[in-house]
Amino acid sequence: MAKLKRHFIKGRMNKSVDERLVPNGEYIDALNVRLGSTEASEVGSVENSKGNSVLTALIFTDFQTLQETPLSESARTIGVHEDGANETIYWFVHDSKFPIGNTGKCDMVVSFNTVTGQVTYHVVSIDDGSGILTTLNFNPQYLITGVSLIGDLLFFTDGLNPPRFININNDYADPTDQGAATPIVSWSFTAGSVVSSGIETIGFDQGTLSPCPNPVGAIGVGVTPTTTQIALPGVDCYTLGSLTKTKGYGIQAINNLSNFALTSFTYLPSTGKGEFTIINSGGIGNPGSGSLSGTITGDDGSSGTWEVDYNPGNTYVDSAGTVLTPESLGQITYTNIALVNNVTYTINI
Repeated sequence: MAKLKRHFIKGRMNKSVDERLVPNGEYIDALNVRLGSTEASEVGSVENSKGNSVLTALIFTDFQTLQETPLSESARTIGVHEDGANETIYWFVHDSKFPIGNTGKCDMVVSFNTVTGQVTYHVVSIDDGSGILTTLNFNPQYLITGVSLIGDLLFFTDGLNPPRFININNDYADPTDQGAATPIVSWSFTAGSVVSSGIETIGFDQGTLSPCPNPVGAIGVGVTPTTTQIALPGVDCYTLGSLTKTKGYGIQAINNLSNFALTSFTYLPSTGKGEFTIINSGGIGNPGSGSLSGTITGDDGSSGTWEVDYNPGNTYVDSAGTVLTPESLGQITYTNIALVNNVTYTINI
């Protein structure tokens, strides 16, 4: 009997014809096979495709105590890049429920060499020094889909943070700040003033304003370097029960809080406290719950500290019928400072 030899160069499955009539280079059926690429050296030959197996487990190492902490079950890969020439895979990991540190987060850029089995931790951070964010500031809502390896430089972007790169051969130090954080400018504005029902409010307030469509009471203006305006999400007017609100804007922060935009930062002389509201710069959801504190300085020579605990704020319905909770809000506690109309303030975290 003649021995038939077939090749599969076309790499195409053909279920439309009788098996005796299948052209050379095609096949009838296949399961877990690969043709165009190979893990050996015989491109064009049919070979089994390997399945999945656990290769490693990621940990965070505190280099001061040498304590090793595994990532939680909430850890997720939000980006990946395959370097086939060097048999190495790079992946970007975000753990939203990391058990240690002030932020409760851990972000990593890690690689695994399939030949040597070596895991390399390129960048690892649980805190950028603010107690709020990590240095990498990964977010599972913003997947890292743009990754390129050019020479020794790994470029990546997630649509939330500015495009970044690392040198894969560098040994980056742990960016966790173990000491006191150096204040970093987040917002700057010139304070305005308004009196309503005999109560004066001073500061910045451009968020949700009553009524709609002709609001009153907007005060303050963002100044350099925080002049970028982020509009509140939704269409036309907000309604809250019988109230109508005009959706305004926030001024986008810089540096480590660039994913937030400030919609109000006020001071009431009658109480010594004020209102703080923020939105997400990306316009998705609200910033949730958290705490912020820092210093505030005025161009009149005044200075003091402030702190706030914030939580999701009011829920509105816009003109299109969409239900929105765009802001997180809280009450500001001031120490050693009272805001004054027409003074420009710099808020540091």
